[in-house]
Order: sequence, then C-alpha cells, then structure tokens
Amino acid sequence: MSAVNVTEASKGIFLLSGELNRDTVTEFWPNCLQELIAASQKGDALVLDLIGIKDSDTAGLAWLLNLLRDSKKLNIRFSIKNLPGTIGKLAKISDVDGFLPLQ
Repeated sequence: MSAVNVTEASKGIFLLSGELNRDTVTEFWPNCLQELIAASQKGDALVLDLIGIKDSDTAGLAWLLNLLRDSKKLNIRFSIKNLPGTIGKLAKISDVDGFLPLQ
C-alpha cells in the first residue's frame, strides 16, 4: 500500500501520487481538504493533477465526489487533470462523469 502524497507543484497546482483507494482515502481525506482550504484563500482556482496516482478504485471516485461537494460548500473552485483511467471508467459506469470538473 502506497499512501497518497500531495505536493504543491506551483501556485494552486497540486500533484497527487500514490494509491487512491479504500486503503488510503480515509487517512488522506482530512489533510487534503485542509490543504485546499489554505490554498484557496490565495484566491485562484485550484488544479488537482492526478498524474502520479498508480492505483485507484471506487473509494477514489467517492473521494473526488465528496471533495467536489465539500469544496462547493466552501466556495473553492478546482479542476481535475490527468484523471486515472480506472476512476474515469467507474465514473462513466456510475453516470457521474458529468459532475467531475475535468480539464
């Protein structure tokens, strides 16, 4: 199991790496939201670049949808870049792909 790591590559662009699955999401969730809240206070829309995600499952998709819900409540705008194929397929099958703010 490889934990999810978040690195701010440049202003407002966050690179995610590791595994985004049922084994990692629960530990990762609270810290990520706090990082996004802090970054959003700088004023720009944020980008989550998932290029480094090696493994994902339905928990990863659920995490993204919950992040979208929670960020909207806090008026945080973000988009997703390099969505892993697994999450994209799961989103399409679940008919939620239209909700994801993809770049």
